[in-house]
Amino acid sequence: MAEMRFTPVFWKLYDAAAQHPRYISMPGGTRSAKTYSILQFLHLLIPKADKPGDVTSVVSETLPHLKRGAIRSFERIIGHPLKADLHWNASENVYTYDNGAKLEFFSADAPGKVLGPARKRLFINECNHVEYETARQLFVRTTGLILLDYNPAATFWCIEKIEPRENCIVIRSTYKDNPFLTKEQVDEIEANRDDLNWWKVYGLGE
Repeated sequence: MAEMRFTPVFWKLYDAAAQHPRYISMPGGTRSAKTYSILQFLHLLIPKADKPGDVTSVVSETLPHLKRGAIRSFERIIGHPLKADLHWNASENVYTYDNGAKLEFFSADAPGKVLGPARKRLFINECNHVEYETARQLFVRTTGLILLDYNPAATFWCIEKIEPRENCIVIRSTYKDNPFLTKEQVDEIEANRDDLNWWKVYGLGE
């Protein structure tokens, strides 16, 4: 495993999970490390907390989106290409840990997966791009923690139906919560301050 560096977002997630909520919703601006922190958390948790056959699912709108986003981030976390890792099943997009637990990646447009067997945990990446009925089918097949992240560009089902629940913890983040951004990245983000709508969503995470 590559040496891990953690952002404040990771530690907020760590503390929230210790309270054993059903949902943790993580709205935030661009480059706030919300997705990366969730994957770090799962990668550290699964080998310690799970048993053979336990499954954690990472779901996004399409497989190309997964490969460009969550799967690429996961490769950065483990520190090498997945194709070079014997734990990785490339045809199924499943990473099997030494304890027999699995981290699977699949898209929301795969009905057989959405309506498939139960899982222990669920992470829907950029859940604002996933239809509520799809999410609901995934929720009822998840026995434990459900993690959600998104850029809050518009009101949608997570804001209306999930975040008001007593068993949901909301963690909001911005690029300022990511100390590992380069000066160039920060400057590029802050150059958009005059675009008020863009800045509100992607700069301030509102």
